[in-house]
Amino acid sequence: MKKNILLFLLFFSVTGFAQVKILFDATKAETASNADWQIDADNFDLDYDPNPVIGGNEANPQRYPTPDQSTVTAQTNEDYWTGANSAWGIELVQYGYMVETLPFDGKITYGDSNNPQDLSNYDVFIVTEPNILFNENEKTAILNYVYNGGGLFITADHDISDRNGDGEDSVDVWNDLFNTNNFAENLFGFEFNYENFSLTSTSVADLPDNPILHGYFGDVVALEFHGGTSLQLSPENNPNVTALVFKQDDLDTREVLCASSQYGQGRVVAIGDSSPADDGTGDTHDSLYNGWYDEGLGSHRKLMLNATIWLAQEDTNALYGETISPLRVFVRNNQLYIILKQNQLKEAFIYDLTGKLVMKLMHTAPSYKLDNLPHGMYIINLTNQNGQHYISKFVK
Repeated sequence: MKKNILLFLLFFSVTGFAQVKILFDATKAETASNADWQIDADNFDLDYDPNPVIGGNEANPQRYPTPDQSTVTAQTNEDYWTGANSAWGIELVQYGYMVETLPFDGKITYGDSNNPQDLSNYDVFIVTEPNILFNENEKTAILNYVYNGGGLFITADHDISDRNGDGEDSVDVWNDLFNTNNFAENLFGFEFNYENFSLTSTSVADLPDNPILHGYFGDVVALEFHGGTSLQLSPENNPNVTALVFKQDDLDTREVLCASSQYGQGRVVAIGDSSPADDGTGDTHDSLYNGWYDEGLGSHRKLMLNATIWLAQEDTNALYGETISPLRVFVRNNQLYIILKQNQLKEAFIYDLTGKLVMKLMHTAPSYKLDNLPHGMYIINLTNQNGQHYISKFVK
């Protein structure tokens, strides 16, 4: 009886089960010209004049990537999907998240129950180098989304990088959102400079506990730009703004390559170049380069993935003097995946909600079959090789 009560209490002490959902935007000409900032496209039939229309050869990403993300495994490569941001999407799925695209004809709304892709249904909204201005309703939706707890990943590119011929580039688009809205001027505490430069910077902020610079996927030691711009920080507008990587060794907050901030209950991350997220695969009509793995001294994927996790606000819960942040537990295709940041699994005990022990895991493996478990919710108590304990839960 005591064990049942203990497990019942532990069940409610762990973060509630809800799969994190990430939405990649494709409504703002993110695939125009030589850009391919999307996770998967089955069709290549878009043109921009300057708004998207059917009749060209640019990538036209659909809502759900194919093959279905339920078939992604730990061994799946980025070319399983077709997009220059497919590595980003694949690795988020491998981490246990769900990813979608807001197609070119989708609507950016917040609080619209008639829109199945309303921002309220997602934890993080990723917008990479938009080339069409947000209208007033879209600005209001995005800012309300962040204020009420959403995560916004902001990526710009260099000055004079208008890809769809409407006279606006990503720097214009983002600065217009920051400064021309119904809320406040420069409300995140940063705006993009009008610059065009290429460099590799190792001027990473000395923030040893920062979860973006030193998060689950590793330590960020550099950032490499190929035609990017910088951010100018304004802590007087938002004291939460934080410089993460500087352009120069003098740590000038008027020239920052990557920054984070908080607005209301939500979080934002901004970076001044789309190159770090480019995995080199995607639309064959475009010239793409592998910035995800090969550049920035191996830091790009670490920064982008750490930042996405931080934006999703998967805050830690203290338990046994440890936290659950180094642990990911999820089920896909009747297989249980356990991802530990450090060390290997020593043992794990799985209980049903009555407190009955239903399964023991005594070795490390890529995944574990759950064929003999009925559908339902389970509690898992894990110990790694260092003797550290973790508790989580999963649904089969």
